[in-house]
Amino acid sequence: MEFLFGIYLVDILDILIISIFIYVAILFLKQTRSLLAFIGVSFLGIIYAIAQAFQLYITALVLQSFFSIFIIIIVIVFQNELKRSFELLAASGTRKIKRKPSLSFSSTIFAVIQATSNLMRKKHGALIVIPGQELIERHISGGYVLDGIVTSSLLESIFDPKSPGHDGAVIMGKERISKFGAHLPLSQNLKQIKEKGTRHSAAIGISEKTDVIVIVVSEERGEISIAKDGKLKTLKEAQELEKYLEQHYKEKFPEKPESFWGNLFKKRLPEKSIALAFACIVWFFLAFQAEIVQRDFSVPVVYTNIPENIIIEDTSPDTVTVTLSARGQATLAGISPESIRAIISGKEIETGTTEIELEKEHIVRPFNVSIIKIEPSFITITTQEYTEEKVPIKANVIKEPADLEIEEILIEPSEIKLLVPKNEEHLPEYIFTEEINLEEITETTTVKSKIILPPLYRLPTEASRNVTVTFTVEEND
Repeated sequence: MEFLFGIYLVDILDILIISIFIYVAILFLKQTRSLLAFIGVSFLGIIYAIAQAFQLYITALVLQSFFSIFIIIIVIVFQNELKRSFELLAASGTRKIKRKPSLSFSSTIFAVIQATSNLMRKKHGALIVIPGQELIERHISGGYVLDGIVTSSLLESIFDPKSPGHDGAVIMGKERISKFGAHLPLSQNLKQIKEKGTRHSAAIGISEKTDVIVIVVSEERGEISIAKDGKLKTLKEAQELEKYLEQHYKEKFPEKPESFWGNLFKKRLPEKSIALAFACIVWFFLAFQAEIVQRDFSVPVVYTNIPENIIIEDTSPDTVTVTLSARGQATLAGISPESIRAIISGKEIETGTTEIELEKEHIVRPFNVSIIKIEPSFITITTQEYTEEKVPIKANVIKEPADLEIEEILIEPSEIKLLVPKNEEHLPEYIFTEEINLEEITETTTVKSKIILPPLYRLPTEASRNVTVTFTVEEND
């Protein structure tokens, strides 16, 4: 279906799908921080394009083999990052889960700040994970299940050096503590960790893999740090936590969640815009330049929604030639002629003779092709309006038995509904069956036969021409 300037509906879908792929790649690059690797691969891609353009056979073959192996390596090495990228993609356009009003979060924030301040003063180490929208269960291990309301005293008791789970992490769930003493994945980012300890490495590690915010209290220095998006920031005092936690809750659990379209057009808009623009560029150079080809199809004329009392007597012509165009020979080669039809609705047809101009809307065809022309552009349809009448059925006996007398003839059904031309003035007295020869019967007999329709008469759709005739006979004296 062509829109404007040679752009087809399939091109729009093509661009959208490629945009999604590029968007996932951008998320992947951001979370793995593989920009340099991406630049290197892009450079090789440019060389490959040049090799294809100038027909450098060996160079193109080597790079093609490299890309095939490289994709497999990427999938194996970055399988966890790829999984998160697709999870982010699935969550991008979905409605966020509505949580309780922010008042309950305020009490949680107050309890966390108060506990953190006391732990910092006592120099008791702590690790508190506050989840976002992404699931974190697959990234944590061990720990003890706890379904407790967040209070300052509970947090302080968990991180007391005498507590069995003080070395692990507390996992928050909504406004409650879901687990304590949990183990988190350690980060390999030495630049961020520097001289920090295991708690800080764990905080950075889980923030690299999910959208959590993590609070860390150092038992050696009595410092408070937060980890988010793989970055660690040291705070001067516990009260600074308030703005970070409020921002996190407001972003991840808003009182009025964004609608599907709000998330689609607002969340990560720069990345989506870059993906769409890049996809348009790729489409222009790879698809738009492809050859537009045409092909003729012989298409039957079929009808829909024809009233029961209207009969199509004649269609001239009963087939039309439709010229279709598409981008690339393969598109038209894959089209089955049976998938293309010219459909005329009964609403367009009048009794008698009707001339209809065939439009593109009449032609059923695959969505990825355009109609160039229809020949002939007009068809003539002749119809007749009928009324429904009941007429008795009579057996057409041509030869009777010589020594038997027919006592009774029973026909089932005894009458039949017929569609009779509306202006027909004289109805037949009977509708006869086919000829029945009784010359050789010796006893009461039942035979199957069919009715013979007079010219211009029709049967309703559900009616049958079949009847059964029973002849009851009596021997002559």
